[in-house]
Amino acid sequence: MDKWLSYLQKLKAEGEIGLLEYQFAKFVYGVETRASQELISCAVLATHDQLNGNICTDLSKLNDSHLAVKLKLNSTSLQDLFSILDKSTSVGKPGDYTPFILEGDKLYLQKYWEYENELIQWLKEKTEVPHKSLEISDALQIMSMFESDEDEINLQMIGTALALLTDLVIISGGPGTGKTFTVKTILEVLSNNQKDLKIALAAPTGKATERLSESIAESFGELKASTIHRLLGARKSGEFKYGQNNKLPYDVVIIDEASMLDIRLWISLIRAIKKSAKLILLGDKDQLASVEAGSVLGDICFGATNDFSAKLTSELKVLSKDLKLCNPKNILNDHIILLNKSYRSKSGSGISELAKAINDQNQQEVFKLEKLFSGIEIIPPSSQRINSLIEDYKSEILSDGVVSQFMCSNKKGDLGTNSLNDEIERRIKKAQKISDNVEWYSGRKIIITKNNRALSLKNGEIGTCSVNDMGQYFIHFDSSKEISVSQLIDYDLAYAITVHKSQGSEFDKVVLFLPDKLNPVLTKELLYTGVTRARENALVVGKSKLIEQVIVKSVNRASSIPDKLIE
Repeated sequence: MDKWLSYLQKLKAEGEIGLLEYQFAKFVYGVETRASQELISCAVLATHDQLNGNICTDLSKLNDSHLAVKLKLNSTSLQDLFSILDKSTSVGKPGDYTPFILEGDKLYLQKYWEYENELIQWLKEKTEVPHKSLEISDALQIMSMFESDEDEINLQMIGTALALLTDLVIISGGPGTGKTFTVKTILEVLSNNQKDLKIALAAPTGKATERLSESIAESFGELKASTIHRLLGARKSGEFKYGQNNKLPYDVVIIDEASMLDIRLWISLIRAIKKSAKLILLGDKDQLASVEAGSVLGDICFGATNDFSAKLTSELKVLSKDLKLCNPKNILNDHIILLNKSYRSKSGSGISELAKAINDQNQQEVFKLEKLFSGIEIIPPSSQRINSLIEDYKSEILSDGVVSQFMCSNKKGDLGTNSLNDEIERRIKKAQKISDNVEWYSGRKIIITKNNRALSLKNGEIGTCSVNDMGQYFIHFDSSKEISVSQLIDYDLAYAITVHKSQGSEFDKVVLFLPDKLNPVLTKELLYTGVTRARENALVVGKSKLIEQVIVKSVNRASSIPDKLIE
């Protein structure tokens, strides 16, 4: 076995696994004197998968895992692997208290098996709360808030009604499909229905909270969104003030950008919500998932149809006679609305059509749309064109007429954020005759990379540098905050940002740079998220062959959530 540990050390040196996976292997080897190569490898793979966004490891798909092949696990039959795991004292069955849990074909770290099942139990309890009846006065109010259209069901209106009828509502839709408008109608209806209602608004990032606050300010100026961490009372220890034994004092909790919530944040949130409270979630199930473990919003929305059970359909028929009955697979189906009509992207831009083609993984349609719509461009990464794009962007910045945002899939590489930011800043300094060793100058664009409670700065906030009459440099943020540069700690240049950092934002024009070769980050979800940040124009810089590969490559994060939500 020492020989196998040496092999794992080699994989660590090559960057295939990290220190934590290696330490877990040594731990299992230490507690089990007869630990086999296969058992050690399963421990490594399960830990690696969890660190890379999976809630569990699907042992039935070992051939699809690069690391499993490296660990030679795919050469062992599934039956033999189960037998090895069954004999291990480190691996238990559901309900056991062991480092790993094997449930069906899925291998979990103990904590993540507990997280998944706690979430499932909470969701099931929410579905078991009987639907309320839709009063005629409420139905009339809801109908008065929307334009009638006999040709199609108004799903925003149905979502608003659901917020009255049930304590759990999930509203998913792409950019511009009216999620924010629906929230405003929900707030108005709930407030009219019950006076002195205590409502909390939150989102995962600072940028998303700002947009949410701005969008409802005109109608509900007294309501301010916060980050979920601030809502829950995050402490330096990593714990939260609110939780299982200290519930949030709110009757309604509304969460925006829910696709960015990982399984741990989901658990922290549901533990803190009192049993009688409503939870309303908004997000885009097709967008990039959370950075940490889980693709929870996508998992819980599986199989949603916008058709409903007989009981719910009978309640909603006063709003639309065209609603259809269904026998849903997903027990959450009556709680999910999938908004599918885009209102945001400029008419004729083609961005909505492009987003759908990417989401449908239709390669031919993507390239066909580029020829049909002026708002879509796909160009190869030639040196001449990249130079031209950077020069045009530099001119925008220097003239204070910025409508574009450069975005990248990766930080590193020739077309990564690090390289592009350095090059853009170099050209700006040269044009303004600013010395290379001068850090701050008027117009410098930065992004905050870590929450700073003392300065009320949130991860993802973008600001621009300016100088006052006394020659002091300050950063002005979209939220109207003004911070001295001497107070800043965690920040990067923001002339180019990653697609992950762009979530929750929108820009008139997006220029998305892809690298030369396929890498683990490049997926159709990343491409979809990148182009849908644009209101009017989306320009993708990448090789056609690479884009074709990206379109058919999906994020597949392992979990058993869909299986456990089957009716």
